[in-house]
Amino acid sequence: MLPIDAAPVDLARPHTSERRFPEFTVAIDPNTGENITSTCDPDKLSNYFTDRGTPHYLTRVYFRREVLNRYTSQPSRYRIEHGRLSCLGLWGISIGTNPEGLIEVYLGDLGRDLPTEERDHWLSFNVPPGGGRDEARFSRDILGQWTDGPPDPLRRLFVAREQFSTALGTLLGQAVYKPWHPADQIAFEGMHMPTSSEQHEADTLILLLAKGVIDYLNVKALRRLPGVIDSKATSINCLEAWATSTGGDSETLIRPLRLLQGLRSAGPAHLRGKDWHATLTRAGLDEMSPDQQFVQVLALTGNALNALAEHAEAQQSTAGLHEK
Repeated sequence: MLPIDAAPVDLARPHTSERRFPEFTVAIDPNTGENITSTCDPDKLSNYFTDRGTPHYLTRVYFRREVLNRYTSQPSRYRIEHGRLSCLGLWGISIGTNPEGLIEVYLGDLGRDLPTEERDHWLSFNVPPGGGRDEARFSRDILGQWTDGPPDPLRRLFVAREQFSTALGTLLGQAVYKPWHPADQIAFEGMHMPTSSEQHEADTLILLLAKGVIDYLNVKALRRLPGVIDSKATSINCLEAWATSTGGDSETLIRPLRLLQGLRSAGPAHLRGKDWHATLTRAGLDEMSPDQQFVQVLALTGNALNALAEHAEAQQSTAGLHEK
């Protein structure tokens, strides 16, 4: 049997063979206020072993966070997780975020780890240093210290969803989430922290979060939970009936899910009207920017799923004691 007579498909962006190393802004001249720039060619940079009279390889370079929009819009190709941006295992670069929200990258990594076309893209978002450094990254990379880094509500959400699914599934004896459609799974797992304060981006992320956490719930399975009387109850009503009948605090366990569903329904999914502002006000989110609102909702949802998982595990333990 002969192989297919066709060239392999290139799933990455087409990159030219030409290696260009643009100059990035690395500092501001205190005397003139002019930007100080440097090549990112790692072979021309100084390091701990060789002083070439040039900036150090580990010089921090900063970018507006919108630089990541190119990658967050294509989750099937790119991943941003654990402080790293990667493309299908073809290339990857370590990134950080400083207190001002700027993306932080080492100068030498720009030349070593990014394809030429990507360097040109990053150059257009380059800004002078400002707002301090990513302290956790500095402690880890430079000082060699163990550090957990800043809180990661997105990672916590993914873990909490899995724990909730496992715990409640064990309690019921069947899956509480429907099988993923491949496109929805890619989109949900590619969910990212906001890269701008635009309402459109926050809307998209709210839709993804609600779909993955609420819409994929198996309501037929949830209607078998203890305390559920209504045979046509919605998924959140099923969880609330179960939580209430088993001594759970619905304010902690259920309210964040209702908030997420309410925001999705009052805003991204339908015409945005007065209910949108009312929902934000009740949740104390009305004074926040859209990106801050999403981060808060993401954290609350993760906390709720984690609490629901713990409640289900407690019910299992109680059932086990009764059997003994």
